[in-house]
Amino acid sequence: MSSTEVIATFDSTHHALRFEKTLKQNEIALVVMPVPREISASCGLAVKFNEQNIDRVKDLTQENEIQVRKYYEIKINDNKREYLALD
Repeated sequence: MSSTEVIATFDSTHHALRFEKTLKQNEIALVVMPVPREISASCGLAVKFNEQNIDRVKDLTQENEIQVRKYYEIKINDNKREYLALD
C-alpha cells in the first residue's frame, strides 16, 4: 500500500531548515531533498512528507511563523512523477 507524499518548497534555506527542525521535534517523518527540476523555487531545498500529516504541518508552520512557498502533491502516472500545486 502506497501513500501520497507532499513536497514543501521555500524561498530561503533558513525556512527549509526551520521547517525540518520543527517537523522532527514533532515526530513527523520527512526527507530533505533538492527541489525537483519540474518545480521552480528560489531555495534549492525541499522537504517531502506524508500527505496524512498536511494539516498538522500547516498548523506547525503557522504557529512557528515558517514561510512555505508552496506545497506540491506527488502523483505518479505512467512511471512519471507529476507535481500538483496544492492551495
